[in-house]
Amino acid sequence: MIKSNGIGPIGKAAQVTKQKDARKKPSRTVGRPRSADMPVSGDPRADIIAAAARLFRAKGIAGASVREIAEEAGLRKASLYYYFPSKEEIVYAMIEGVLAPALGMQKELARKPLSEAAKLYLYLRFDVEMLCSAPYDCTWLLAHGDLSDERMAAHWKEREKLLVWLRARLREGHAKGEFVACDAVAVAKAMLAATEYSVTWAERADISRRKRNAEEVAALLVRGVLAPGVSLDKVRAEASA
Repeated sequence: MIKSNGIGPIGKAAQVTKQKDARKKPSRTVGRPRSADMPVSGDPRADIIAAAARLFRAKGIAGASVREIAEEAGLRKASLYYYFPSKEEIVYAMIEGVLAPALGMQKELARKPLSEAAKLYLYLRFDVEMLCSAPYDCTWLLAHGDLSDERMAAHWKEREKLLVWLRARLREGHAKGEFVACDAVAVAKAMLAATEYSVTWAERADISRRKRNAEEVAALLVRGVLAPGVSLDKVRAEASA
């Protein structure tokens, strides 16, 4: 004989409904409790990086504590460690955030059937706009951060690849008659400095102005190396096609 559990048809239905409701309730993600009354962007890592950037600018990397960064981001200190195990990791993420896109753009342009002048123009324009879109000034970060460890040395080696690509464009462009003869090493450094330090003067909050600035900086730099008879308008037209 089967023993009754004492739950009638109505009780069973209510029990099933409760189980279904329980499955519908969203579970809180472990390790992400937020401080009260703080806005949530939907991307805690981005919030932490933006908060750290503000504090690094005001107090320096050494002067900003993990607790202060967490509070600025609207997170508890323990939650910050869920995303970044140390303050140094935040700094590395900032650098990687502007270095990786630049390297990716160079690789993408290398595969395109464009003139060397068009590739150079597109890269310089992209770099200025990308750097000015970041929520932090990476040039200040590199200049003022005491980051001389092996991890930072690796980032510097990656940055050197940007210069290698620029030198290649200048040399190949000269061989094809697109650019004048120049010291590719010095000019590549000058071009990279011009794009990186545009963040110190450009109107970064105005998106339309930011785009125009990027176009003007790229045009200025490319115009300076174009060979006689090579039109900047044609280079721009090719880049826009």
